[in-house]
Amino acid sequence: MQKRFFKKPRFSLDRTRRGDLAEQIAAGLRTAIEMGYYRAGDILPPVRDLADILGVSMGIAVQAVSKIREEGLISPRPAVGSVVCAKDRPLWKGQILIIVPPGVGNPCDNMVYAILRDALMSDGYLPLTVTVFRTAPGHFGDFALLETQLKQHVDLVVSLTGEPETIRWLAKRKVPFVQLTPRLHNPPNCRGRVLRRDDLALDDFVAHCRAAHVRSVLQVTAMRTGPDAVPALKAIGIAASNWRIPPPDGGWDAVGLVQHAADEFAARLARKGHAWLPDVLFFRDDHLTTGALTALLAAGVRVPEDVRIVTWANRGLGPAFVKPFTRMEFDCVAVGETVARCVLEYLRTGVFPSGVTVGPAYIRGETF
Repeated sequence: MQKRFFKKPRFSLDRTRRGDLAEQIAAGLRTAIEMGYYRAGDILPPVRDLADILGVSMGIAVQAVSKIREEGLISPRPAVGSVVCAKDRPLWKGQILIIVPPGVGNPCDNMVYAILRDALMSDGYLPLTVTVFRTAPGHFGDFALLETQLKQHVDLVVSLTGEPETIRWLAKRKVPFVQLTPRLHNPPNCRGRVLRRDDLALDDFVAHCRAAHVRSVLQVTAMRTGPDAVPALKAIGIAASNWRIPPPDGGWDAVGLVQHAADEFAARLARKGHAWLPDVLFFRDDHLTTGALTALLAAGVRVPEDVRIVTWANRGLGPAFVKPFTRMEFDCVAVGETVARCVLEYLRTGVFPSGVTVGPAYIRGETF
């Protein structure tokens, strides 16, 4: 291994003041940085070398270096050392690569990412962003951008997508990563996870249906993801079924989905009238709720007098109605803050918090 050379500190210690040797060393390093002996970008001697040069224990050298690090004078960089920061622009502690969904994403995913990004920057880390593109409908297999980003030094990868192809790719290449995921599987090299459980509010919903003596529930879905209430409702004797509205021709963009749901409900109401309506409509997607309400209200259906409604809802992002919805509410801000807290704890301690789970809360409104 090539021997590395460092500028030796030019100060001595007062051995009669043994109780504050760490503070003396910190003061000496601080002065050396402020006077320009150590310039921005210079690397200080490793603590072992520093201890040998000054004739102190490793523990005292570590204390001294920790003091000036906390003051923002130096920034520890993995496999590099303690780098002297510029006075007007501290160096980044490290680089964190965040994997986000392709395209414009949805508002909730974007909110989680923005909160994590800002928290990392506030703590001195440089966040980088990358995405994995689809190679076929529903299949993510284009890792070219991710591979390019990983050619530079990255301290940690954070996956916000939960896509299994991406996780397998990271695990196979022995890249340290953490993830926000709906899956219980713990793959190799995964340093930790925040478990996303969209079914956390199901028990409260089912209990509400039982207490209200509901006889029938129609679950309305678009995509195959989301909380499935049908099995639990059937288990307590409630007639429950699923209506999966097929995708519109233009795909699953929000505006198209709202209009498509409105068209599907209007067509069914025109064909069957009101008789097919169950006691409760449960929407697994808030865009479906918006479109369906348009058709229901146009057909003279009253909520909750004629049909009660429960919806999935991302907090602060809708859907909107004249009455507060009974809803499974997902707090995107709280999820982003939870992910950021766990990632920062791992970066500071090397240990990712275990057993962290996020998901919706069941909130009773006026629609059921």
